[in-house]
Amino acid sequence: MAIVNEKQYSNESFLAVWKIEESHDELQALLPSEILTDAELAGISHAQKQIEFFCSRLTIKYLADKLGIEYLGIKKDQYGKPFLVGSDWQFSLTHTAEYVAVVMHKYLPLGIDMERPSEKLQKIAHKFLSYAERADAAGDLDKLCIYWSAKEALYKLYGKRKVIFNDNLLIAPFSINQQVINGRLKINEIDQTYQIFVEKIDKYYLVAVC
Repeated sequence: MAIVNEKQYSNESFLAVWKIEESHDELQALLPSEILTDAELAGISHAQKQIEFFCSRLTIKYLADKLGIEYLGIKKDQYGKPFLVGSDWQFSLTHTAEYVAVVMHKYLPLGIDMERPSEKLQKIAHKFLSYAERADAAGDLDKLCIYWSAKEALYKLYGKRKVIFNDNLLIAPFSINQQVINGRLKINEIDQTYQIFVEKIDKYYLVAVC
C-alpha cells in the first residue's frame, strides 16, 4: 500500500492520499475482480489513466475498509457525480499523475481537488475568479492554484452542472500559509458557506471542502 497521508478533519471527515509508485500490473492485481469490470477498463484506453483509475478505486477501498464500510463499487448519478454503491457515506475523489486523494463523510457532501501551480492559471484567471479574487491573488501562481482548487472542490461538492465559477463559487481573501479558508456556494436557492482545508504535498496543493 502506498498511503502517504491520512487524517480526520475537525468535522468528522476522513482523508486518505495515495502516492502512485506501483506498476500498472501490480495495481490491477490488487483490485478485487468483483469491483473492476471489463467494461470500466475498456473505457479507459491510456495506460496512465488506467493507473490513476486503479489507484482511485484502491484508495476509496482502503478508506472504506478502515471506516467499516462494505465497498461494493462506484456508480454515477444523473449529473455524473460518483457515489458508493449500497452506502449513504459521501465521498469525493481527485487524482494527478502522482497522487490520488479521497475524502469521506458519513452524510455531508464533500469536494476535493489537488493541483500544482501552473502559468496556465494566469491566462484563465478572468474565467474563474471574480474581480475581488483576482485582486487578492495578484498573479501569484500559488494563490491562483489554491483559488482554482478551492472552486473545483466546491463544484464537486455541489455535484450539478451549469455553474459559473466566478459568480456562483466565491472564496474569501486568504494568506498563502492559511490552512483553513472560507468558501461560498451561491446558486439558485443555495447560499451556503464552507470551511476549506488547504495543505501542500510536494509540488501540489490539496484542497478539501467538507
